[in-house]
Amino acid sequence: MTGVRDEYDSRTGERAEAIRSLGIMDSGNEVDFDEIAEYAAEICGAPIALVTLVDADRQWAKAAHGTDQRDFTMRESICRHGLGGDIEFLEIEDTTRDPRTMDNPLVTGQRAIRYYGGAVMQVDGRTPVGALCVLDTKPRKLDDGQKRLLKILARQVTRRMELRRALAAQETLAAEVDHRVKNSLQMVTALVRIQRSQASHDETRDALSGTIDRLSAISMLHAELHKVSARNEIALDHFLPDIIRHLATTLPEQVRLEHRLVPLTVASQVAASLALVVNEMVANAAKHAFPDDRAGRVLIELSAQGDRAFLTVSDDGIGSAATPVEPGAAKGLGRQIIDASISRIGGTVTRDLDETGARVCVEFPTRLF
Repeated sequence: MTGVRDEYDSRTGERAEAIRSLGIMDSGNEVDFDEIAEYAAEICGAPIALVTLVDADRQWAKAAHGTDQRDFTMRESICRHGLGGDIEFLEIEDTTRDPRTMDNPLVTGQRAIRYYGGAVMQVDGRTPVGALCVLDTKPRKLDDGQKRLLKILARQVTRRMELRRALAAQETLAAEVDHRVKNSLQMVTALVRIQRSQASHDETRDALSGTIDRLSAISMLHAELHKVSARNEIALDHFLPDIIRHLATTLPEQVRLEHRLVPLTVASQVAASLALVVNEMVANAAKHAFPDDRAGRVLIELSAQGDRAFLTVSDDGIGSAATPVEPGAAKGLGRQIIDASISRIGGTVTRDLDETGARVCVEFPTRLF
């Protein structure tokens, strides 16, 4: 008995650190884990099943079927006896006859536990942290098929825990990247503002003002992408309205910004490119389409047909009557940004400009390959 205890104790620190890394101790009930415990009890015909983590000084059940007890002292822990060696499954057919468990309070108590069968859960395939176990009030023995299924379920539980850990680490990293990107954008914007204030020519100040506007748009886009999803796919019909609400504040009061968007989920790269296109088109309309307090509307439409989608930004401004601010403006930075953004996602763009207003339509694939 001493040898078993020493072997168990030798891995206590390693096990406690692995459990800490999972970030799951004392968390609330979750259906996924509860259902696995229930299924384990069902396939073994056992009244009790637990998903346990054995920390340095206590055993805690993430899921429990057939009992309300979640916390166990180390004296009550049977699972701990399977964590010291390299075994995958610990079975004690009669706990009253095994020296490791015969004095256990769960065995000597009012509702005596007479059987234990536990599949060891190993984090990262090497560190035993607990078990998926079944308990019974009478001595018994599981067949090979039941043991195999318990071991499979134990691996599924461990993978779920490891996935939670990976997602938590990803969220932490994303938050750090978000913080650094925002700081960098703020610093660059501040430097450009200083350059604008020191510029001696109107043309230079106008160009730097445009740069500041684009930096603000990129900062806004980054914030929205970070807020909407940490995954690779984004619902455009949820993402674009937030961008549009921000852009509405940049238009003259007499100009409405409206949208009609069908439900469509795309890769985050596509969402970012389309948001830049929308920003450039709305900024262009604000600057050129509605001079002299002219009233009007900018409309953003999103539609899909098969594996192709269409984003259209149109306005009912002065259209072809608009005079470019500078020579060659039609092929200026804004147009280059739009063309580059669309090229990144394998799309095409068409432009119409007449006396009724301006219209830009982007056709793009709904999936990137």
